[in-house]
Amino acid sequence: MASEKDVDFVCSVCLNLDFGRLPKPDPPHTLDEYQISTSFQELRDSAQNDDCLACKIICTGIESVQEEYEESEFLLDDTRVIMNLRQGHSVRVTLSNFGYEKVLEFYTISPEDNGSIPAFGTSSTVASSMNLSHCLRLAAGWMKKCREEHALCRRAVDSKLPTRVIDVGLRRESETVYLKETRDSDRDPYISLSHCWGKEQIITTTTNTLQKRKAGIKFSELSNTFREAVQITRGLGIRYLWIDSLCIIQDDKKDWEIESAKMADVYMGSQLNLAATHASNGLGGCFAERWSLDTLNQVELNVGDDVDILIRPDDDEEGDYSILVRTALHVAHDHFTRTMDYASTMEHASPLLSRGWVFQERLLSMRALHFHAEELIWECASGISCECSRLEEFQGGDPNGLLQQRETDQIKMMYLSMFSTTATESQILDTWLELISEYGALKLTKQTDRLPAISGLASRISRQLTGEYLGGLWSQDLPRALCWEKGSGSRNKYPSFHDADSSAPSWSWASISNHSDDVPGITYGIVTVSGFVVDPRCHVPQFYQTRSLNNPFGICADAWLKIRAPLITATFLATESPMDQETVDLALKHNFAQYLGKTMSWNEIEFEEETTKFSGDCLDTEGRVTDVSHGDTVCCLLLGHFKHTEKERLSEYPPQYLNRDQRRLLESENSSSETKGAYALVLVKVDESSTYKRVGFLVQREGSGWWEDAEICTITLI
Repeated sequence: MASEKDVDFVCSVCLNLDFGRLPKPDPPHTLDEYQISTSFQELRDSAQNDDCLACKIICTGIESVQEEYEESEFLLDDTRVIMNLRQGHSVRVTLSNFGYEKVLEFYTISPEDNGSIPAFGTSSTVASSMNLSHCLRLAAGWMKKCREEHALCRRAVDSKLPTRVIDVGLRRESETVYLKETRDSDRDPYISLSHCWGKEQIITTTTNTLQKRKAGIKFSELSNTFREAVQITRGLGIRYLWIDSLCIIQDDKKDWEIESAKMADVYMGSQLNLAATHASNGLGGCFAERWSLDTLNQVELNVGDDVDILIRPDDDEEGDYSILVRTALHVAHDHFTRTMDYASTMEHASPLLSRGWVFQERLLSMRALHFHAEELIWECASGISCECSRLEEFQGGDPNGLLQQRETDQIKMMYLSMFSTTATESQILDTWLELISEYGALKLTKQTDRLPAISGLASRISRQLTGEYLGGLWSQDLPRALCWEKGSGSRNKYPSFHDADSSAPSWSWASISNHSDDVPGITYGIVTVSGFVVDPRCHVPQFYQTRSLNNPFGICADAWLKIRAPLITATFLATESPMDQETVDLALKHNFAQYLGKTMSWNEIEFEEETTKFSGDCLDTEGRVTDVSHGDTVCCLLLGHFKHTEKERLSEYPPQYLNRDQRRLLESENSSSETKGAYALVLVKVDESSTYKRVGFLVQREGSGWWEDAEICTITLI
């Protein structure tokens, strides 16, 4: 077998996994410095011919776990083998066929185990299940390091206790805890809890049970999640724990409004937020059997079944190569670093992160300990760490300073950037739109909670801004903040609608109601990517809203805007046709037919015999607009403009819908000329006066000619 110490030998397949020879991925990847791509046949031939020790180790590791995917005949000669490497860390090997993917991780426990191939870096083993003692050891270590070494996390925290807390005591053997009502002068460290309520009934505090909770709560009354949160709190030497369902009187509307308005202070004042990230309800608890997820196939895989590859080198080398291989723990990393599209795995592996209320809990907490399905994740104001150590000190999407341009790729870092001493109001408003796009992909059980669930976040950010908060928008960002739309990524299982008793006006993204199993899919993607320049004829001279005294950042039922801008009258057209056979055949071939609708629907606006598609706010399950009908008169109010090229416009369409000349332009390297596009609201009249409601958002990519001679009108938008 050729030794990697032999300077005359360079493997043509893996380049000896020598960092001096390895190519860097293009585009750069957040967690990897180098990348090699080959076929399994080439890797196996190199290993079998004894040309390369590194190839033999990787090939042996792949074959040792082959039984997990053997039935699907996944490992074929032309299976792509993509090796991703970062100095000092494990080697991640992705096995990929069309529609299937599996990721393995090769690592050592100690640098002495990898012989002459330092590319096999160290990692920590992750046990198949979590227990209290192991959790406390890791949490205490991360907490100590965070307090002592992280400048951003050492800031003074007001240890004022929330209105109510759970007194867990410090005796670990006690099986009773108490609800305590505090005084303004009470100061003590406490821990908070983020959890999914789920569909199973959990213990709560109501007006009838308040005194009973203060008298004592038996362990047997608590859910698994609450019980284990108490054990962790005691184990960390902290006496008080805040749990929303017990510390807020659930059937008292006034108390609920007052306490929801204090969410920012509750989570910011917590020493640590425990997050039962993997559990969809109280039965899941914090400690559970670990499992990972085959991302594309949605198959659950065991964690903790690592295979030890022992390969003896040639006689002239000392020792063995003890390399461990396991299914890569990448799902948790994806969820917390946003290094890839994680929407398809979020609700399965991290149901807590798919919930709307948890969004602000995660961002406002100085420190959080996530009990993910794969491993423990530590998230604080200075970065992320994980149980397997791959994310150790992952700071703002930039491990080891690899990708400084992506320093806000981690969502918590994005939020914290709003409080930088160098952050301008314009940058803060840009970040707010990005946060709302993230929040718009999350679920809520009660649709009226859409604004209350981020009221703590809005309250905190308001201290950085000079304008007024208007139902999820900031007054100084008008009219740009009106340019939200319902994303077209996936269809919902149930129709979305404007509730007659909506908690927000039609011009607010919070006005869209949907089934609790669906996400609203609200996004500001178009303006954050393409930019926004306000039309000089458009401005918002006046606005009004009534505010709740208990929570001024919560429900916004009575609000309106006065807008003066170019307005045209047009016609709404709803057309549809059966799904074309080419698309159906492609879907069947690649196993995604279940995601197709039965028909293709187009929602269009017609003006002077020209038509353009528009994004409706409320859609049925086939993507048809529900609050206007075919042939109805609508009005289009011009807000602003953006510039784009013809190639950028064509790139949004599937190739089969383009003609030959359009495909040639898209494939050419030549740049195309810029076109001035337009943003407009699609409105319907409420009455005979100049009062309107929003029903959609229009992006006119062919230019703003529709409004060149349009009348400038002043309207009231409700």
